[in-house]
Amino acid sequence: MVLAEIQRAEGGRYAACLVLLPGLWAGPGAWRGCAGFLAHRGWESHLLDLRGVPGGHEARVAAVRGYMAEVGAPTVLVAHGGGAAAALAAARPESARGVVLVSPLVPGSRGARELTLGLRSAVPLLLGRPVSPPSGYQEELLLGALPESARRQARATLGPEPAAAVWEAARGVPDGLAAGVPTLVVSGARDPLLPPTDAAALAGRLAAEHVVLPDAGAWPLTGPAWQDVVGALHRWIVQRLGAPLLELYPEAMAAREEEEGEP
Repeated sequence: MVLAEIQRAEGGRYAACLVLLPGLWAGPGAWRGCAGFLAHRGWESHLLDLRGVPGGHEARVAAVRGYMAEVGAPTVLVAHGGGAAAALAAARPESARGVVLVSPLVPGSRGARELTLGLRSAVPLLLGRPVSPPSGYQEELLLGALPESARRQARATLGPEPAAAVWEAARGVPDGLAAGVPTLVVSGARDPLLPPTDAAALAGRLAAEHVVLPDAGAWPLTGPAWQDVVGALHRWIVQRLGAPLLELYPEAMAAREEEEGEP
């Protein structure tokens, strides 16, 4: 079952809405701060919680597609971390206008295995039980770039994750996940789960545009980098996807020109 929070726009300007997917262990709270700022810029955001979806990758893809159909409006899928694979697979040209991946966790990669496999997760994975959020070394991989206050904020959004989702992140999902729609990869130069060379390779494999945030790690949704994340995805959506997403075309184009002129 997909649970969602809806952040209404402050004076909607866009025909499309944003569907925000969290990473592993995270719920809607992970995106709440970013969604509030995006609402100020005219975006309606739907913050999903996929932890209640039974099953692994395919079940989550189906759940996301079902939710997008219920929204009944053009959508841009925005995913963090482990939500990236579901976003790419769920995106279809008839329903998704674009995909933005923020610090994506690549299923089956070294980073994904280091984050998901270990003594803490071994027994739950073997027994098919929910896996607790990372701690110790694995938490450091995920949250290590954050100051302590931001770490506390991030930890508060985390909860147990179904074993199937954790296991499939560790072992990988089928190839061929390029979305078939315009795609942006936003990566952090300090992300141990997706080092800069790997991020560039991923963007190339997806035929995606690529933005690197110099001070960001694996969790840029809180702490010093979150405004950079919001700015990067907002500018890319408006500039790259353009007129089809603009509800009030003259007003939005004026705002677009103003934002393109920002340093």
